[in-house]
Amino acid sequence: MKKILILYAQYGSGHKSIAEYVAKYISEHNKVEVKLLDMTSYCNFIGKVGLKLYNWVLTHRKEKLFDIAYEIMDHKLTTALNNRISKKSFDNENLRKDITKFNPNITISTHFFCSNIISHYNKLNLINSKIYTIITDYHTHELWTKNWQNEDGYIVANEIVKEELIKKGVSANKIFPYGLPLNITALQKLEDNKTIYKRYNIPSNKPVYLFFGGSSSGSMYYFDYLKIICKLNYDIYIIFICGKNQKLKEKSDAFIKDNNLKNVQVLGYSTDVLNLMKISNLVITKPGGATVTECLEMKVPMLLVPGVGGQEKYNAKFIHKRKYGIRVRGKFSFKRALKKIQATPSILQNMQKRLQKLDNNTSVEKINNLISKN
Repeated sequence: MKKILILYAQYGSGHKSIAEYVAKYISEHNKVEVKLLDMTSYCNFIGKVGLKLYNWVLTHRKEKLFDIAYEIMDHKLTTALNNRISKKSFDNENLRKDITKFNPNITISTHFFCSNIISHYNKLNLINSKIYTIITDYHTHELWTKNWQNEDGYIVANEIVKEELIKKGVSANKIFPYGLPLNITALQKLEDNKTIYKRYNIPSNKPVYLFFGGSSSGSMYYFDYLKIICKLNYDIYIIFICGKNQKLKEKSDAFIKDNNLKNVQVLGYSTDVLNLMKISNLVITKPGGATVTECLEMKVPMLLVPGVGGQEKYNAKFIHKRKYGIRVRGKFSFKRALKKIQATPSILQNMQKRLQKLDNNTSVEKINNLISKN
């Protein structure tokens, strides 16, 4: 039986989500053995320090610091030690044991560290696995491409990212512009609007603004943005999703209660995101690759609030340039954008028209067909 290893690293939630979508689809549509692994669970001391540093950047909103590091590392010279860093951070007896024991025929990776480790194990003849890397954003980076000669393919968001890879020297026949994977199961189980309105007790006669407050420790930052939109007192219904950030949920609930707001609903972690998008007129979110992809598939306009910089900055540029959404740089421009949207309904209407022209996302099906041929 063919063995498929799917690896991710939890530097943000998108890498994990995309890996899970692919794993689920492949396991349900093939007679293969699928193993899903989080490589950050194998971190040694250096890896743990790197992960804590990344989380510190998120928690303390060090966007400029992250941006500078991101741009500096986007060059061949500065990424020369990338493979060595991967090995020093993750390669250890436990990881080698688990991967060699599974002995994958094909590895699908959603993080460059994972791809580098499998390439290293191939060179050591511990395994002999083909490597397909999913670039999880709408822009590429030297860290993804440094090891391209030792990988078998890249799955990317679109033709634009493919051209970026080609300019970096990657062979065109190794690049597959399939789009970023989505939760196909959830898409197939979308409900009618009336059912969704009833479940969440949402009035059907008001525009719905779905606001992703985030689940990371740094997402307390978005509480101030929630207060801004609430104080504007528009005739809209707001759904604010806090994810697993209980502190943010408690603070938001208290704010809603203290101000007697009847048009705001605060949710914790939700597995019903696509249904909520289905009834939304606007999604307010930071520009993470996975969330942006879901919005594009659900054809819902976006108002993109500041993320952590780096790749999210480029995701926001992609959406803003193609007029699928509006990018804001801070609280003042957020308030101004909301006022503009409220005063000019055609802004969202025109975005929706452009989004309707996009093809439906069939990425996981295409990935499945690709690995079936190997």
